[in-house]
Amino acid sequence: MPIIPTTNAQSSRPAVHGGVRLRYTAESQETSLMEQWVRPPLHLAKTYKDKGWAINLLTSPTAGLLEGDQLKIECTVEACAKAALISPAACRVHTMNQGAAAIHQHYRVGEDAVLDVWPAPLVLQKASNLTQVTKVEVEASSTLLLTEIISPGRASYGESFEFNSWRSKLRIYRSGTLVAYENFQVVPKSNDVADWRTRFPEGPYVSLYFLTPNPVTELIEPLNKLSTDEIAIGASPLRRGGIGIKVLAQDGLALRRSVLQIRDQLIEASGVAFPKTLQRAQTYFH
Repeated sequence: MPIIPTTNAQSSRPAVHGGVRLRYTAESQETSLMEQWVRPPLHLAKTYKDKGWAINLLTSPTAGLLEGDQLKIECTVEACAKAALISPAACRVHTMNQGAAAIHQHYRVGEDAVLDVWPAPLVLQKASNLTQVTKVEVEASSTLLLTEIISPGRASYGESFEFNSWRSKLRIYRSGTLVAYENFQVVPKSNDVADWRTRFPEGPYVSLYFLTPNPVTELIEPLNKLSTDEIAIGASPLRRGGIGIKVLAQDGLALRRSVLQIRDQLIEASGVAFPKTLQRAQTYFH
C-alpha cells in the first residue's frame, strides 16, 4: 500500500468500527477456515493452503486509520490447526484533531496448534493517536509467533516522532497463567523515548513473542548477538517457556533484514515446518 502524504488534519468520512473474526480447525492434518466475519476497513483475501496450513492476507483498502476508527481482530486456532495472518502492506494512522484510533486483538491458540501473526508496520503520522489492546491465550503444547512493527512517522516526508501518543497494553497467557504483560504509553513531546530517538531517529520498533513447547534458553545469546550498529536487539526468556524480543532498527532495510534473521532462528527452534509461502506472501519484506 503506497504511503501518500496527508495535508488535511482529518478526513471528512465518519469513523468506522470494523474488524475480523476467524476460526480455524484441523482435520486429517489439513487446516480450514471454518468461520469468518469481516467488516471494513479490513479486507480478508481468499484462504490459501500449503503443507497443512491455512494462510490469510489482511489488508485495508481504505487510506488507513482515522480519528475514532476501531478495529477488532479475533482469531481462534483450534487443536492441531496451523494458521497464519499476514498483513503485507503498511497501515497509516492519520493526523487527528482529537481522539484516537484503536486496535483490539484477541488470539486463542489451542492444543498442538500453530499461529503466525506477521504484519507490515503501523505508521504513526504527525499528530496521530493510537491505542492498542492485545490478549493472547496459548496452550502449553502450542506454538505462537506474534510480531508487531511500529514506524514513528513517514521517513520519506521527514516525519520523526511527531505523533501525539501511542498506548499499548498486551497480555499473554499460557495454559491460563500470565507469562507476558506490557502496559505503556509513548508521548514524544514528553521526551520519554529519548534513547530510541537519539540512536535511530527514523527507525522502526519491532516486538516479537515466540512461544513453543520446545526449550529455547539457548537461543537468547545468539539472538542478542545479531545486534549491530544498525540494529539493537534484546531477547529475554518468558515464564513457562518462550522468548520476548525487542528490536530497534536504523531504517526499513535494517528492519527487514533483522526480522528475517530472527524468524529463521525461531522457526528452526520450533520444530514446526513453516511453509516458504509465508515469506513470499509477506511482500513488505521482499
